[in-house]
Amino acid sequence: MLLRSGRRLVAQEEPGRTASPRRRSRARSDRHRLAGIPDEILQQEILPRLPAKSVLRCRAVCRSWRSLASDPAFLLDHHRRQPALPLIRSCRISDVSGRGLESRLNAIHLRSAKLGPSFQFPFGGSFAISASCDGLFVVFNYIICNPATREWATLRQDAKRIENLIALFRHQPSGEFRVMYWRNNSMELICRQEYYMLTVGTNNSWRVDCPLTEVLAEEPSIFGAPVLLNGSLHIHWRRQSGVHYHRIRVFDTVAETSRLMIPPPVNPCHVMHLLDQGGKLAASTSNDGMTGMSIFVLQDPEHDVWSFQYRIKLPVMEIRRFQEQGDWWAKVVSEEGDVLVSCCGHLLQCDKKGNLVAKFKYDDDMPMVIPHKFKESLIQHTFFQKTKNKN
Repeated sequence: MLLRSGRRLVAQEEPGRTASPRRRSRARSDRHRLAGIPDEILQQEILPRLPAKSVLRCRAVCRSWRSLASDPAFLLDHHRRQPALPLIRSCRISDVSGRGLESRLNAIHLRSAKLGPSFQFPFGGSFAISASCDGLFVVFNYIICNPATREWATLRQDAKRIENLIALFRHQPSGEFRVMYWRNNSMELICRQEYYMLTVGTNNSWRVDCPLTEVLAEEPSIFGAPVLLNGSLHIHWRRQSGVHYHRIRVFDTVAETSRLMIPPPVNPCHVMHLLDQGGKLAASTSNDGMTGMSIFVLQDPEHDVWSFQYRIKLPVMEIRRFQEQGDWWAKVVSEEGDVLVSCCGHLLQCDKKGNLVAKFKYDDDMPMVIPHKFKESLIQHTFFQKTKNKN
């Protein structure tokens, strides 16, 4: 039976209640059949391939399984083997008057072309994901949560909201989770934006170097989610008014220094998205975000050398069957070139060759592909434990 302990969902037998003889007999039989499987096979081949919900259930089978499925090394291996799933945000009317909106968040399993269940959060209404990393989400700019375990805590110890949040990342040397954000300083003339780091679960924040000293008195216009590769955040800035441009800032999260990277040869007026393509920085570009897109990959990070990979041509006539009038929006969401197309009341999945693979029906007006992904994690974090102890 699932009970709530603090703010974490755990499996626990209901006190004072015993299982039926039939259930006890079946459980003993299952344990007897599984007793011959070596622990190495369970920990290295079977359990790490299961989704988080199944692993939590396996902990209740026997003490041996609970020990295996709770080992920190196993939890890290399990997280590494989970797929990075694209996320879809949609809204629906939550009351009879038609004034209230409720957000929904789903993951897409691309290989099986299936829509995952909606994520459950300890808050309702309309919300947006501000940042994500290693299976953790930042919501409302002050809450960090893990949908797989339903744990949550405030980003800051004093629970203050962090405005202008840029990214959530794991600091490799310390293992800490940190956030990067900026705020205005009207007293500065060269760079009016000050950039800060904060260790999650504390009030410990500090200023880092200004990454936009060459852009005077201009607020950052960050597009999409930063891509974290080899300990560096790749942040996409763009300008849509006046003189258009695309800029990529590379922020070293260990040295806490930044540099300007040369973007791929893209028309400044075109749409560009950064993505992780098998451990390499890639960019999808499109002149309208609707008919097709080109894929570039960074081949030489030291000298900012990009190479064209391929072009995806979307099945316009088939998409028009679902979106007879108006626009749709397409986005590359995997290193294999899978594309998700947002239409009115539908979400379409296409492959890199432009073939329509699957379609998903939505009751909402327009499901949107958000620039974050979900990779299930059961790893324990101290900032969740602190919140649990307070309650």
